[in-house]
Formats: sequence, C-alpha cells, structure tokens
Amino acid sequence: MRKKKVLGILLALAMCSGMLTACGGNPSENTGDADSGSAEETGEDSSTADGDTVELSMWFWGSTSEQQAALSNNLIDRFNEEHPGYHMTVEYRSSVNKDVAVALSADEGPDIIYESSPSLALNYIRAGKYANLDEYAEKYGWSDKLLGCMYDSGVYEDSLYFLPMGLNVIGMVYNKEVLDANDWEVPETVEELTAIMDAAMEQGMYASVTGNKGWQPTNEDYTSLFLNSFGGPDKVYGALTDQVPWTDEALTGAIRTSKEWYEKGYLCSDYLSLDWADSAVLLADGRAPFYFGPMKFIQNLIEHKDKDLFGFTAFPAADEETPAVYTVGATGLLAINEQTEHKDVCAEFLDMMMTNEFVEAMANDWPGYWAVPLTTLNEIDMDGFQGLPRMFMEGIAEACEAIDAGNFGYYNSSYMPAEAFDKMCVVDSVWLGEKEADAFMEEIDASFQKEYDAGTCPICPAPAEGQ
Repeated sequence: MRKKKVLGILLALAMCSGMLTACGGNPSENTGDADSGSAEETGEDSSTADGDTVELSMWFWGSTSEQQAALSNNLIDRFNEEHPGYHMTVEYRSSVNKDVAVALSADEGPDIIYESSPSLALNYIRAGKYANLDEYAEKYGWSDKLLGCMYDSGVYEDSLYFLPMGLNVIGMVYNKEVLDANDWEVPETVEELTAIMDAAMEQGMYASVTGNKGWQPTNEDYTSLFLNSFGGPDKVYGALTDQVPWTDEALTGAIRTSKEWYEKGYLCSDYLSLDWADSAVLLADGRAPFYFGPMKFIQNLIEHKDKDLFGFTAFPAADEETPAVYTVGATGLLAINEQTEHKDVCAEFLDMMMTNEFVEAMANDWPGYWAVPLTTLNEIDMDGFQGLPRMFMEGIAEACEAIDAGNFGYYNSSYMPAEAFDKMCVVDSVWLGEKEADAFMEEIDASFQKEYDAGTCPICPAPAEGQ
C-alpha cells in the first residue's frame, strides 16, 4: 500500500486533469441530467430493507435523454433482469470526472467507474483505486474478444485494470450530396483532399467544419491527426516509448502543417466560434463537404439517423504510396472500484458489453459512441442497418480490419501521460502565432520526459513493421 501523501498527490493530479478532459472532449456530450438514479455513492453492500436487493452504481457523463434510454434499454435493464438480487443504477453527471476523483480519494465512489481517458486512469491504477481484473480477463476471455492494441491500453505492469468501452477512430465524415453535386470523388490522398477544400471555399463553403468553442481539448483531435497522418505513427510510437524526442523534425513539422491548415481555413475558418453541434448542422445543411475528427462526432448527426446522407472513412493518405492511418483511442473506459464488495457481479456487467449483439443494438439506438473494439465485428451483417447506423458500422468494420493488421496511430488522450496531454491541447497557441512549433514541442518533450522517468506513461502497443 502506498503512503497517503503519495496517494494524495496522484489523485490531485487526476482530479485536475479530469476536470479538463471530462466526457472525452466536447461540450455537446456534456449535457443532460446531472444526477439521475438513486444509487449509493459507496461500494459497500446497500441492500433494501428486506435484505433481498444489493444496489450497485455507475456514474456516467451527462448524456441526453435519448442516449440514456439507449443505455438503459440495451444494458442496464437487461443486467437488472438477468441478475435478481442486484440493481444497477446509472447517475448521469456533467462533472463526472471531477466527482469520481473526489470520491475515489476518500475510498468511496460508484461500483463501476467511468473515465474519459486511459492516460488519466493511470493515476488511479497506481493509487490502488481500480480493481485488478486479471481473473475476470481469464474467465471471460477478454484478451481474445478485444483488439490487441485496445486491450493493452488497460494493462499496467502486466495486469488488466479497465476495459475500453468504445473505439475512437479519427477519420473523415463527408456529405455525399455535396460531393455528388460537385462531381467530387471521396479523396484518397491529401492532394485530392486539399483540391476539393480549395474548390469548396471558392464557392463560399467551409473547407471543413469543426471547432473548439467552449471546449479547448477539441484541439487534441487535430494534434493526434497531424502527428500520426503527417508525422507518421512510427515516429509517434518512438516518441511515446522514449526512443525519439518529441522535438523530432517529423513531429514538429506535423505541428507546423497543422498551423498552415488552420491559417488556410482547412480546419474551418470559424474554428474558434463553432462546437460539434454547430458543425453537425452546417455539415448536414451542405455548408461544407467534410468533418475531420473522431468517429464519436457521428452522434451529433442523430437527427438525420434514417438518411443516407453521410459517409465515413479514414483521413486521406499523405500520398499514393502510403496507406491511410487509423489513429485510434478509446471513447472512454470502465473499471471496477477496488472498494466494492461485489467485484464478481460487476465483472459480469462489464462482460455484457463484450458482444456483437450489444454493439449492434447501440449502433442502432446511439450511433457513433459504443463501438466496443471486438475482434468479431466483421461477422456482423451490415444489411441489418440503414442510414447513420450503417455508416457507423461500416466505418467501424473498415477501421477494425486495418487496426487488427497493425495499421494504427495513437490518440493523445489514450497514450500520452496526463501533463503532456494537457499541454498538447494548447496547440492553438501555435495556430494563433503566440508560440513557434519548435518551442511548443520542446515543452511537450520536457513534460513527457518527466512523466516517462516517473513511470506514469500508459502502455503503448507497437504498430505493424514498415509503417
């Protein structure tokens, strides 16, 4: 057991970082009921008066009422029906990351723990707040069920501590009608992409739509994109494993390229004035051909669920000789509170998500978020989907095939240590001319080196050879 002083420092860091990255990166996700449900805030036995029912709890970010209904129908209600004697309640909290940090520091909190970022979870693991899941991983075969790089994101010192609840892939959402109306093909290279964006801007459209209004951590989507797609996943892996410095010219050059794209308007000329909800409206209205960023953005297009209006694919390759990179991370993670007395049934709860049936149901009811990274997703019949859910599932299947073959890059929030990740989110200081890319990456390198030496870096799976 670590000394209380060390625990306090680790959890204070977790709480501060969690306040910055709550809900995985966008304020449009951070709405809904702050507290719904009546579960106790500790992991202790909380039986009803007659002693028949044990109350279990999970805290989650403040989802919409429709999203809450989807989770209840496809997981929570089913769990409660299949586990007489237990009752799981979800509390939807707009400040979930902060609330969890405070609760865990007092050895309290929900039985099932949500965290938006694997990189932030490491503080809790080292402080002994997450239960070791090795026996359950063996019992349920989780290492075989999940894509290797995603399973490994929950491993620390050869033991499993959490499961990724969804695959978060950076890619390109495109409006099919806009492309068709202008005789534009879906671009496969950056050269083809920029030609379309230039033509779109000449017509008065946005080159693409996105923005960080009210949520600066949106910036990490673009540092992740540029570092992997322009710097190369081999270089990013080298930096994450301390084999090359973050000041390597390939990585620094990628940040310079991101500034060039920002200045040209390729990242959206109103980047500072838009959020994801605004961007979804503009994309659907045909005001732009593209959105670049994580696949979970798709949930903002739910109004158009039944329309065959959008497509999703990987961000275009740097050139014809280079394969497109699938930069991956987790939409969030779920762990078991070390203090709960009901670890076995909590593990059963987690395993209920590890099925194609759950992914299919959530894709239809809540497309864009619950892409549990299973190795069996390619077995799903796509004819069972239409509109937005079909686009989402086809994008997932495409990504999983490439990722399983080792063609993936590294999302900052999943693979960078907390302090370096927070600094990376301030890349707009480079875009706005307040700091040079070289100085920015020197700061990243210094923060990373400090955390790497302290052993606080998440595990980083190697890409395929030759990337």
